Amino acid sequence: MKVNQNISAVISNAHLLRTEDKLTASIQRLSSGYKINKAKDSPAGMAISNKMRAQIKALDQSSRNAADGTSVLQTADGALNEVHSILQRMRELSVQAASDTMTTSDKDACQNEIDALREEIDRIAQDTEFNGKEILNGSQDYRVYPSVDGQLAGTYIRNFQTTDEVSAENYKFTLEAKAERAEVTGFAVVAGTAGTVEINGCKEEILATDTQDMIYTKLKELGEVAGVKVEETGAGNYTLTTFEFGLQAKIDATDTAGAIYQDSGVDTDITLIRDTDQKLDSAGNGMTDANGDPILYEEGFAETATWLSDGKKVTIRDLNGFEMIFEVNPDEDTQDALDAAPFEVNLEMTDIGSMTLQVGAHENQIVDVRIPAATCESLYLTDINVVRKGGADKAIVAIDDAIAQVSEIRSHIGAYQNRLDYAVTSLEGTEENMEAAISRIMDTDMAEEMATYSNMNVLNQAGISVLTQANDLPQQVLQLLQ
Repeated sequence: MKVNQNISAVISNAHLLRTEDKLTASIQRLSSGYKINKAKDSPAGMAISNKMRAQIKALDQSSRNAADGTSVLQTADGALNEVHSILQRMRELSVQAASDTMTTSDKDACQNEIDALREEIDRIAQDTEFNGKEILNGSQDYRVYPSVDGQLAGTYIRNFQTTDEVSAENYKFTLEAKAERAEVTGFAVVAGTAGTVEINGCKEEILATDTQDMIYTKLKELGEVAGVKVEETGAGNYTLTTFEFGLQAKIDATDTAGAIYQDSGVDTDITLIRDTDQKLDSAGNGMTDANGDPILYEEGFAETATWLSDGKKVTIRDLNGFEMIFEVNPDEDTQDALDAAPFEVNLEMTDIGSMTLQVGAHENQIVDVRIPAATCESLYLTDINVVRKGGADKAIVAIDDAIAQVSEIRSHIGAYQNRLDYAVTSLEGTEENMEAAISRIMDTDMAEEMATYSNMNVLNQAGISVLTQANDLPQQVLQLLQ
């Protein structure tokens, strides 16, 4: 028996400490509900659970992002629904103005309402916002940058409409000739000569008593109805110019003397450059490399692409829904660059500008949402005039095209909404499964842990009792010393 070293107490204390550590850990698991409270509990489990927790939070936020995207699309669709209603009313007015039972003043009234409705379409496009972001003015659509000799030409080559099948790359064409208006010079109506003036089927009586100013006023009013701008170039001489561009813009006029004047406009003329075409030098000769092989563009339109033009409007189509629409507008050419035609035009189609929605927990897990512009310019409604001869019929066609264009935009928006709805459902399902997975790693099995706690609690009490008895052993030495 020893006094200095109580080996039994040391052994009992060591076991008691271990039991207390396990009991403390069990209490911590029971009180927190987590099986892993410190890194030492399970280093690998802690690392896995932290990554999973970050992913779960990101999935939850992605689901909210998708819901916000749906709200944006619903806002856009609601505004476009009103645009549809406006277009229907404009078409109704155009059909009304197409009837010859309407007088010029009646058609003016129809035109005034159409002008007001066009302003409302533009206002809706500019003022429809979500969280301060404009969504119908084209700012949420892909960008196309036209250039000539490295200089941007977006002022006069503009108003692009592209389908999703137009991929992000460079497209090239040669602008052979710009669109032109029909024009007649030397149209003569001299004061003092009575007779009938006719322009595009519209007639006006000129009296012998009419002064030159009175004749000019009559011709200008006649031109407004006939779709022709009348300018006086000298005493009794006038220039007639159509308001519209292209082959459909015609002048068929007769002066008081019976002289006939005729002219037609010119459509935009282009030549598509194919990606397999050989480059040409300034002299028009095919370029070759050092080996004598032809140098190809390797960027441009496919061999199957076709085009057509209507005045200043150009439409390029290809297989699988490829369509690109734009206008080459001489009125916007402030530097007279189009007068230098023919020249090569490069169209850089990008995949930037759309609304990007983060709908995943990691980078590049996104959905790009395109919302094209819904302005009068983008819908090609700026030239509608039902007062002019044949203008109502042209307006009906233009408005039908605009209705179809808005319907297509809304169709895409509806498709995006359905896609985001599925994305939200998928994210919620993934989040649910991730929560179940992290629960298996982190959460305490309360029944199992309670059994452990009870066991440790009994062992702790037993350890305390044994340690008490071990501490009493040295006192037995006193009996030997008595």
